[in-house]
Amino acid sequence: MIINIRGTHGSGKSWIVKQLLNRYEAIPESTDAKGKPLGYVMQTYAGSLYVVGPYENACGGCDTIQPYADIWPRVVAYATKGHVVFEGALVSSSYGNIGRFSETYGNDFVFVFLDTPLQVCLDRIQERRRQRGDDRPVDPRNTEVKYLGVLKSIPKIRDELNRRIVVLNYLNPLPQLLGVLYDSGRQF
Repeated sequence: MIINIRGTHGSGKSWIVKQLLNRYEAIPESTDAKGKPLGYVMQTYAGSLYVVGPYENACGGCDTIQPYADIWPRVVAYATKGHVVFEGALVSSSYGNIGRFSETYGNDFVFVFLDTPLQVCLDRIQERRRQRGDDRPVDPRNTEVKYLGVLKSIPKIRDELNRRIVVLNYLNPLPQLLGVLYDSGRQF
């Protein structure tokens, strides 16, 4: 099973993946030349679960992978070994690549969204800035556009790609994410 967690900045994508990594004591699967993890593996009841991207900072996932062309080969390589979770705002906006990729995996490819309200996303972005010492107010326009784009992608993915979509409650998403994995017939 491959799970793509989608959402705008501040929606909680990295947070939920970090919860998953902590729950299963993830081990770096590969590293870049500087020793920074490029992915992780966890052993679960059903076998290996891979996460794409680094998670050492507040923001993580595929948004930090350079060049972006490296994302898909990593997802494919991990999918040959086990289950895969990947996320990132930039990945989320590349509908064409994800659509073509999901066709290969059919029902084993699930799109997961968090129902995080826009104002919560903006507040989280502002807090990240404060933590870096930047007190300038967040300009909401870019986040609003991405937020609306994510909402518009849900029916497009469901109707045009005919893929499974799951919306998680942003207040307690981990049990629901584990439920998606469990529903695949594999216990995690």
